[in-house]
Amino acid sequence: MAHWRKNFENTDKAIGAHSLEQDGKYVPQVVTIERFYDDKITGSMGTEKKRFVKLKEFRLPMIINISNYKRLEKFFGSFDEADYIGKQIMLGAEDVRVAGETMKALRFSTRPVEVKKSLPALKDEDVAKVKEKIANGELTLEKLKTMRTLTKSQEDEIKGK
Repeated sequence: MAHWRKNFENTDKAIGAHSLEQDGKYVPQVVTIERFYDDKITGSMGTEKKRFVKLKEFRLPMIINISNYKRLEKFFGSFDEADYIGKQIMLGAEDVRVAGETMKALRFSTRPVEVKKSLPALKDEDVAKVKEKIANGELTLEKLKTMRTLTKSQEDEIKGK
C-alpha cells in the first residue's frame, strides 16, 4: 500500500514525509547533505521563496525550515551550513501541529546515525533470476534484502508492480 501522496511525485518540487513511507510505515533513513540553495515554489499560497537542502538519496530536494536548521546545528555542533555538506544525518517523519491540525513532517534527528553494514547491490541483470527463485520458493524477498541492496525499481519489479 503506497501513500496517496506518491501519486504526485512527478509534479512535486520537494520531498515530504510521504517520501519515507514503506509498506504503510514511515521509515527513518540516513541521508547525506549535498548542498543548500534558495528557490521559488508555487502552491496554494502563491509563489514563495524557500530554502532547500539537496539530499544525495533523493531526486528531489527538501524544503528546510528553522526547526530543521536548529537540529542540524545541535547535531553537528555548528551554525554554519557549510559544515553540514557531505555529512550524514537521520531523516524521519514526526507529527507536528499546523493550523490546528496534526500532520507528518520531515525532521532531522539529533540522535547518532546508525551505520549499517553495507550489502552488495543486486545487479539489474540478476533480477529475473531472483524473481524465478522467489516464484519457486527457493528465496523470499525478506531473505534477499539481508543479502543484497535493492533499488526501489528492482523491488517493485520483483513484487510485480
